[in-house]
This record gives sequence, structure tokens and C-alpha cells, in this order.
Amino acid sequence: MIFSTSSDEIVRKKTAGVFILFAVIPLFNLFRSSNGWIWYLGFFLFFMLLLLFTYLNRPTKYQVDIDKIIIHRPIGNIEMMLQDFARIDRIHNDLLKNANKGGAFGYFGKYDTDLGQIQFYATRRDKLVMLTKKDNTKIILTPDQEDVFIHYVEEKANK
Repeated sequence: MIFSTSSDEIVRKKTAGVFILFAVIPLFNLFRSSNGWIWYLGFFLFFMLLLLFTYLNRPTKYQVDIDKIIIHRPIGNIEMMLQDFARIDRIHNDLLKNANKGGAFGYFGKYDTDLGQIQFYATRRDKLVMLTKKDNTKIILTPDQEDVFIHYVEEKANK
């Protein structure tokens, strides 16, 4: 079964802000000034590459198969075996309230949270589903229908 994922308002605002900061301002200065245009062009290209990298790493959907969970991303899928997970939980609080990184196109990578270090493949700060592996590694996903996702993963894991 395939589960969609969407961005929340915070992610949309951060993405637009980062784009304006790193794309529009350097381009505006590039056309205003004849001096230092190479610096502005380099600055623009560097941050456009960073934005492209984050865009390519964002999760687009989650898929639960018979024996695995697949995180679909433009740059390549991540597959995790259901048998490796010990539990699945819904998280009701914002684990990223103290995080100072991420937000453009979502949250991906390792974050230090109140619950320890967690690997995020998320596009929002609510609707968090935490998968805990048997080795105590924690992974956060953000399907739009988190209750259905949890139920479906539990059903497949128990078979």
C-alpha cells in the first residue's frame, strides 16, 4: 500500500524563505552591481546546488509491502525490512522544536531530539510516526494518514 506525504506550512515557508534568500537576493545584486558578479554567481550556484540536493532527498511517498517499508525519493529509494522493527509509535509532540537545521523541502538526516538521536525522513513536524528497530535505532516518517499507516505496518509485521 502506498501512503502519501505532504509538506506542512512551516516547511513551505522555510523552503520559500531559503529560495528567496539564496536565489533572489544574489540575482538582484548581480544585476545592480557590475563589480563582483563572479562572487554573486558562485554564491547563487552553490546554494542552488544545496537546494537541489535537499529537493532530491525529500521523501515523496512511503510504501508498505509484504516484508518491507520503502521510502520513495527522487534520488533513490530506501528499503527497510519489517522484521528489523521492534515497535511503531505515533508521536504527538514536536520533536524538532529545538532543531536549528532542516526545513527546506522537509527534514531528512539525523537529529538530536528529546528522545535521543533519530533519523528523519519527514516532510512535516506533525503526524510523526516513529519506527524503532530492534537495535534501538529510531526512524521518523510522516505519512498523511498516520493511523492507517501504523495499522497497516503492524498488520504486515505480525504476518
